[in-house]
Amino acid sequence: MSDTIELVRFRLQQGKTSAEWLKANEKLNDWVKQQPGFRFRSVSETDDGEWIDMVYWESLEAAKTAGEKFGPEMGATCEQLIDMSSVVMSHSKAHVMQRG
Repeated sequence: MSDTIELVRFRLQQGKTSAEWLKANEKLNDWVKQQPGFRFRSVSETDDGEWIDMVYWESLEAAKTAGEKFGPEMGATCEQLIDMSSVVMSHSKAHVMQRG
């Protein structure tokens, strides 16, 4: 079993602010930390307003299981702020991990 990186890129809806997203993100972060197989999560914003949400999971199965629960449990929070047509998600195997 190897760690899996889930990478989600998206933009906010027109008129929504970074501050609004970061506030809603507190709830999302609390949710994701409770999911089996969760390792680490970070969010960042590019200079042109694209957001990158990167989550490390202990396996692809853990990522997929959390993903299946995400929509029904947390989807409404995202749909209020995210331009859903901009969402691009991918999973990749983490080959080299450095932990501090």
